[in-house]
Amino acid sequence: MTQKLCIRVTLEKDGKTPKRELLYDGLKVGDISYVELVDFIMQATSSLRFEIKR
Repeated sequence: MTQKLCIRVTLEKDGKTPKRELLYDGLKVGDISYVELVDFIMQATSSLRFEIKR
């Protein structure tokens, strides 16, 4: 299984500030803030309640 959606975290040039980037299929879609990242995680976690146990 290949990873389609991921968040890449690197450090800015100052070496202290994290930079978060949203990637889809290995291509950068855009930058994402800490709050947007937390919101994304909450949405993804919440969507798991609709999974059917097999």
